[in-house]
Amino acid sequence: MDILKINQLKKVFSTGAEDLTILHDLNMNVEGGKSTVITGESGSGKSTLLNLIGGMDNLSSGEIYSCGFPIHTMTEKQLTEYRRKSIGLVFQSHYLLKDFSALENIAIPARIAGFDKKKALMKAEELIEKVGLADRKEHFPSQLSGGERQRIALARSLVNDPELILADEPTGNLDEKNSRIVEDILFSLVEEFGKSLLLVTHNLILAERVDKAYHLTGGVLEEK
Repeated sequence: MDILKINQLKKVFSTGAEDLTILHDLNMNVEGGKSTVITGESGSGKSTLLNLIGGMDNLSSGEIYSCGFPIHTMTEKQLTEYRRKSIGLVFQSHYLLKDFSALENIAIPARIAGFDKKKALMKAEELIEKVGLADRKEHFPSQLSGGERQRIALARSLVNDPELILADEPTGNLDEKNSRIVEDILFSLVEEFGKSLLLVTHNLILAERVDKAYHLTGGVLEEK
């Protein structure tokens, strides 16, 4: 069963002088419990597509069904709830809050979703162990390495038990050693918790680890 299905998606940016079509009539699907990758050069529209799936941008035409929700027809309030409960987001930058500890950063989405502090921190404790950083839980982001910060971001993306993980160049800012560590943890957690993964990357080595692959070029998406 597909957890994500996209039909004839089109995204056009209007600059005033002209309309620029970024994505051309895209069709794709992500099977539940599987990992899918979208590769493509910088500027090919990969991040734009992920933002549309995450309900962070509006499509120009077409349909997006994600985790059972018709993203293309939902209100901003409904999209906010969808982002809180149904998807986990991992970006190229970790976006950790500097004044909160590693453990507190993991727990923040759970607190926003309405979990009490004790339950949110218990879940965060479980996840920080999964990413191998239990001994760093009281450290602030400035006291962590780049690879450690990204591992905390991975844990944070899972704290609300989402159905779908959207990962946008999750190893893009890391060196080779830390990239491999983050990759291994990402795929291990997705498998252990039975999540679906949609990964956007230009890292072809990372792309080889998925169940299904697409390539985006010139706004056109093709299955590989």
